[in-house]
Amino acid sequence: MNEVLTFSFGNTQVLSGMYASKHVAERLANKNRKKVLVVTDKGLSGIESVQEFLKSLQEAGLEMVLYAGVTANPKDYEVMEGAGLYKEKCCDVVVGVGGGSSLDTAKCISAMVRHEGDIMDYGRSTPNRKYFTNGREMLVLIPTTSGTGSEISPHAVITNTKLGRKSDVQESLFYCDLIVLDAVFTLTMPEEITKDTGIDALTHLIDSYMNKKMLFSRSPFHDAVALEGIRLVSENLRAAVQKGEGNEKARENMMWAAMMGGFVLALDACSIHGLAGMLQKYRPEMTHGQSVGIMMPACMRHNIPAFPERFQKIAEAMGVNTKGMNAEEAAEAGIMEIEKLLHDIHFKRMQDFNFTEEEIEEFYQAGADNSCMKNNPFTLSAGEVKEIYLETLKERW
Repeated sequence: MNEVLTFSFGNTQVLSGMYASKHVAERLANKNRKKVLVVTDKGLSGIESVQEFLKSLQEAGLEMVLYAGVTANPKDYEVMEGAGLYKEKCCDVVVGVGGGSSLDTAKCISAMVRHEGDIMDYGRSTPNRKYFTNGREMLVLIPTTSGTGSEISPHAVITNTKLGRKSDVQESLFYCDLIVLDAVFTLTMPEEITKDTGIDALTHLIDSYMNKKMLFSRSPFHDAVALEGIRLVSENLRAAVQKGEGNEKARENMMWAAMMGGFVLALDACSIHGLAGMLQKYRPEMTHGQSVGIMMPACMRHNIPAFPERFQKIAEAMGVNTKGMNAEEAAEAGIMEIEKLLHDIHFKRMQDFNFTEEEIEEFYQAGADNSCMKNNPFTLSAGEVKEIYLETLKERW
């Protein structure tokens, strides 16, 4: 069996390595767990690597209950269905397997089985919101994509179906008991999902590195994590996309980059995520990774004046030789390197979704008013936001 790295981060233990998921059953048995609620989506529950994982649980004598009702942009009622199933079957541990949707749902289920009401009662934007005061059930998170970093994030994004909008449920208890980084789950990930989730991870790293909390508080720890994550994406995403199933090392490194992105994003995003939301609202078929990737270059360029020296470090993490450049020149070279990466993996552009200047006129003000914009290193006027959208519409990579 492949070597597995084990370490702890606070109260969270991490297992990393090819086939690390085979160790989960033993860990649960050692904790005297008997019945596992596995939270995933219908598509994933049928793939070979997930089937092998489920089989390993059963072979270890654990009883398994499967909730495969998670959908993209998970819904409030899916959390409540999963929590109801957990209580009905008397489970004693929640295991989330999948992308951000499944992991966010699993986090919320683990808390809701101990609390009254509806998951939306606990949303950050809910008036007179409730708080989780009774802890949660044991929680294991196993990502099968390399993008969201949900496995190490205190956030869960759930769709409020009554209001027709997403809600952020943020609680420190969402830091789970066990994270399993096993790239075997990503080996059969389609090319489009590989590139979209990989760029999603990159935007998490860069958007958090740009936000004013990082700029003014200057956490060397978070800076180091963000820059190393950027380097991992720069050096591995092309190989993960182009070589696909055979490139295990690139896939492993992308899983690390995604978790690093999830960690630093807990400090909050700024303009990339703030402005990307309107793209998805006007083009629901667009993935989150596509929307943030499309907005990344122009948002970065408009933020260079706030801290060109920090952008120079991004350029160096992207592999740019900045010798002989001043900070502004290095910053631009770094953004051009990101555009080259987007070009090399054939990442979609704003014009590929047939956006028009007339539509930008309709939504730029809403983008400027997004709550993430308050984290930008300096205030962008509505006119500047409009300019960013228009520049993005003309992007050619």
